[in-house]
Amino acid sequence: MVLANCASCSMIGDVQILELMPGRGGARRRVGHTMALLGGLVWGTAAAEIGAVAAPLPGSIAELLDFAAVSRPKPWTVHQASGYDRDGGYYDSGNFLRVEPERRFVLMECDGPGVIDRLWFTYKGELGSEPYDLLIYLDNPDRPAICGNLDDLFTQGREPFIEPLAGLCGNPKFPGRFAYVPLGFQRAARVMLHPTASPERYHYRENSRGERIPHVYYQVTYRRLPEGTAVRPFSWQLEPAERTALTRWREFCARAGGSPWSRDMVGHPHHFERTIPPGATELVFQRDGPGTLAGLRLQTDWPEMLQVLGFWDGAEQPAVAAPLGPFCGVDESSPRCEVRGLWVGFAEGVFYHYLPMPFHRAARLLLRSSADAPVRVGGSVRLLTAPPSPDALRLHAHRYDYHPPPLGKDYVALDARGASHFVGLVMDRPGHMEGDDRFLVDGVSTPSLHGTGTEDFFNFAWGLSHTAALPLHGITRQAGGPVAYRFHLPAGVPCRESLRITWEHGHDPERGPNLDQSRYSGVVFYYGR
Repeated sequence: MVLANCASCSMIGDVQILELMPGRGGARRRVGHTMALLGGLVWGTAAAEIGAVAAPLPGSIAELLDFAAVSRPKPWTVHQASGYDRDGGYYDSGNFLRVEPERRFVLMECDGPGVIDRLWFTYKGELGSEPYDLLIYLDNPDRPAICGNLDDLFTQGREPFIEPLAGLCGNPKFPGRFAYVPLGFQRAARVMLHPTASPERYHYRENSRGERIPHVYYQVTYRRLPEGTAVRPFSWQLEPAERTALTRWREFCARAGGSPWSRDMVGHPHHFERTIPPGATELVFQRDGPGTLAGLRLQTDWPEMLQVLGFWDGAEQPAVAAPLGPFCGVDESSPRCEVRGLWVGFAEGVFYHYLPMPFHRAARLLLRSSADAPVRVGGSVRLLTAPPSPDALRLHAHRYDYHPPPLGKDYVALDARGASHFVGLVMDRPGHMEGDDRFLVDGVSTPSLHGTGTEDFFNFAWGLSHTAALPLHGITRQAGGPVAYRFHLPAGVPCRESLRITWEHGHDPERGPNLDQSRYSGVVFYYGR
């Protein structure tokens, strides 16, 4: 089944912990006013509570609801096709896998089984001004499963390409178009763009090779699964179970900020209230034996001076070591606006973090203050009632902080050793927008994922000045500037031996768009040993 008015179809038959910089903020805030520290910390649950889901097939919408799988090892590999400049410059548009006759641009090809988990596009013209047909072939090389106008796919609201799984964000006239609708395939997949108007309707640019190329940007992120893995194939006609999953996902996302864990999966909240002396570290939660922290909710009058530390299974070094704000999707200062992401955020005066934090023998959660006066905090944590899966990995929150990053080479956001998988990133100081992200897996020098710019990674386009807080990604304007977040779930990026995530910076001194010498910082979330 295809979209209407498709012209194209008719033609086709162990990680180093960096030293944290002091929190931003000028004069010390007065402490001692009355705070409703515990009264406001209600562990609400969404109307569509997410309970245990029995191993949904890859490619299903139900896989988005499988929270129990977040911390478990991943059997797949993750890859990305994009228009990054093949010569290492900033000409990240119009670079295709190849160009076939009749101006058919091939973006991605892959043997199955697999799942396309994310689509992202933008072009130079205003929304609707440059007509492209998007053709996605899934298992049938002669008939596309999806064929229709690119902009219509992201704006017409046809199931399952509906909010929040698909839509627009960023600059209203020149938006980023994104979709997290899973597109499963058993044998093969191919993604193509076909401009359907005369050539003069389109913007072009000259790339570093002197070639005249269309000014269209794209990213196609996909998983390759072990041979023989069963995949749910994409269909416009949703089965009842998939339609129910889509409804539950939408209802749940609409109530982001409350705990995602259903009441029958969690125990009673463990409340705490502390006054942390200047420069001290306070224990707020400790448990011997196995368990899974199902999240943290916290209020304080001085957030920029607090760091979250998490020790799992008797480790001497913290696996979680991050400033409170970025750990929860904002910056280190007092938030200027709410951020209601699925996994992290700040809502109704409460910082929250809901990624599962499994441990097999013991857990300690601490708060460290860098303030020169006492800091009052209050909050709660909750544990899942069931023990963690024997293969559950531990949550790590790695802080990187460069002031400034070195010019002429990528700065490193994460350099992890051992089996692990990346699940998300918060950039509280994203710096300049031109840096490409690169994911280097298991020592391979060619990135498995190579992006086209910082704002593109977060599904926005044409700069970091436009804002939106969406379930899996967003950019908000906080006191220190833009703060961006994105979570790769359910399709976490796994490795067996090593994962190195780098960001391009200062590679082109002649053009100079990415020579910014300000501070770059963020928190990377991943699961490992």
